[in-house]
Amino acid sequence: MGSLSREQIEHYREYGYVVVPGVLGEDEMRLYRERARAISLGDLPNEARNRVVKDIAYAKGRLPLPEDPEHAVWKIINPDRFDPLFAEALRFPKVLDAVSSLIGEDILAFLLMFIYKPPGVPASEHPFHQDALYFPFEPQNQCVGVWIPLDPVSEENGTLTVVPGSHEMKVQNHGFRDGINFGALAAEGIEGNAAFHDKAISLDLPPGDCVLFATHMLHRTGGNRTDGHRRVITLHMASARCRPTTEHRLDEYGFTSVRGSTFGGCLQPQENPGLHLATGRGRLMDDG
Repeated sequence: MGSLSREQIEHYREYGYVVVPGVLGEDEMRLYRERARAISLGDLPNEARNRVVKDIAYAKGRLPLPEDPEHAVWKIINPDRFDPLFAEALRFPKVLDAVSSLIGEDILAFLLMFIYKPPGVPASEHPFHQDALYFPFEPQNQCVGVWIPLDPVSEENGTLTVVPGSHEMKVQNHGFRDGINFGALAAEGIEGNAAFHDKAISLDLPPGDCVLFATHMLHRTGGNRTDGHRRVITLHMASARCRPTTEHRLDEYGFTSVRGSTFGGCLQPQENPGLHLATGRGRLMDDG
């Protein structure tokens, strides 16, 4: 069941992440890069305009707006809700095949984002954090993060940096830090702590590869010190057997059944989730 080898599955279980090569081809990536640019320049429904978010450096006027408006964008949130092409991104076959190796064949996709690192904005960092903080359902070991770069990524332009083995840690206390984008929280006592930075690995990847990672794993992204784009598609997958842990509204996540069955009493697909952007902890997150 699933496409990952035994060695890949063991790597994920031991270290909290695994790289899956070549889940997207160049033609597919070109379509998504072009469509994201069109959305960034205003080609989207009026009611979805608050789903295109500027980087804090430009939103707060700390830097003058660039000549190219796309270079000021931080992320496009839930483009699957208003764009047919991005709706297909919930069901990339090679991603689903790989994820099913880890959590089984009954899969819900949620929280799709297209995330930029603006060129020449090295301060646009997201400190170490754990995605499980944001997700009010369990078990979290049946939930997987998906990170697919559409450009070559390295430490120079803000690639994903992981702390291998940190997925065994409980969820740490998180808080806001000055200078980081709204909704992006930092694990307290981790960022700047040499014990974690020394263990961290920055992943140099070609476009089209995919990182699957556990939601308890500590990870961060740096700023972009280059003059080129760093564009990434991110989303999360959960087993359809996961159960809510609170009465908190889950509509902001936009669960979509993408493979297999759903089950009573567990997370359910959400029909036509809205475009109004609900804010606050657990409603808006940054995955780099």
